[in-house]
Amino acid sequence: MKEGIAFPECWGFFGGSIDNGETPENAAKRELFEEIGYKSTFVHKLGLEIIPDLGNLTLHAYCCPLLIPVEEVKLMEGLDLGLFSLEEVMIKRLYSRKMGRVFPVIETPYFVDTIKKLDLYFKL
Repeated sequence: MKEGIAFPECWGFFGGSIDNGETPENAAKRELFEEIGYKSTFVHKLGLEIIPDLGNLTLHAYCCPLLIPVEEVKLMEGLDLGLFSLEEVMIKRLYSRKMGRVFPVIETPYFVDTIKKLDLYFKL
């Protein structure tokens, strides 16, 4: 397991850290490429959260359109990836086909808040 993962063996968003001199937007694009091999020219900022439980960690949330077939997405980091409905995520336990078992969704309010922002963004 990779060192420094805030919520190991939990379902969550793709993410990582911001390199020195890098903007949060550029970090989001870089992390997306590093994690699933997808290059996006556009990312939309959903919000920013400070997480006191993680030493006041600053989280920047972005989303972007997926302009390739889902079958072309290649997992490069992490245990698994999946596409889930809002209803499935809210149950807080999701099945990993690759691992053959259920894993919890990360337990932090920011995760649910970000999902709700995504839901609103895509309804516009």
